Amino acid sequence: MPPVVTSAAVRPIVLALAPPAPGLSRGGLTPSLELLGGSRLIERLLRTHEELDLAPPLVVAGGEAAAGLREVLGPRRQVLAVDGGRREALRAALAQSSADQELLLLHDAERALTPAAAVRRVLSGLEDGVDAVVPVVALTDSVKEVRPDGLRNIDRSTLAGLQSPRLLRRGVLEAALAAPARVAAADGPAVEGQGDDNFDEILAALDGGARVRTVPGSHSGFAVRDRLTLWQAQISLGLARDTSHRHGLARQS
Repeated sequence: MPPVVTSAAVRPIVLALAPPAPGLSRGGLTPSLELLGGSRLIERLLRTHEELDLAPPLVVAGGEAAAGLREVLGPRRQVLAVDGGRREALRAALAQSSADQELLLLHDAERALTPAAAVRRVLSGLEDGVDAVVPVVALTDSVKEVRPDGLRNIDRSTLAGLQSPRLLRRGVLEAALAAPARVAAADGPAVEGQGDDNFDEILAALDGGARVRTVPGSHSGFAVRDRLTLWQAQISLGLARDTSHRHGLARQS
């Protein structure tokens, strides 16, 4: 087994960058402020980090969302307001981190139900010769390639959905931020393109030749971004019942 990275060596960064969505409370500032069983999503994530003895994270969010997060989290939590997308948020987070903090653990706030076991797998996945670690889940949605002569099936066994947290060496993240962006759909395959809002540091690191290791993610690590995924989160925690079968919808394990 590779050595587990000690919590003291890791700088956790929580990215609360998901846009407002209809059907969520608190004016939709950020999905991570949504209540779920008496606790806000961001609070559940922070409790998981505390369970693992990780240092208090730097929380990065857009301006209005940052104000709401400061109100909820209080003065003990450092919340950084940054506008401009994921790339700018990560650059600002690096600037706020000490240069001797070599390992960065990036956790998207909307993936607050990621269990501690999945985070441990990420932390234990880094060893000599590995530049970054990312949790993945098998892609179950049907995927098609659009061709001039029609649609072509793509073998899903060759695809995986990227989750978080992601563990990266500082130099690898810096190089990824300096590289051109490549667009990636959430929990889906990557496509070439431009656009800071869709920047993905793991794909950028791979394009730069980084050695990225994958570890098993968790079906609980899905992103809670809107009313539908909030309902899915409530079901996963036993706070709501799955009644989709009553409407002729297939259940998914």
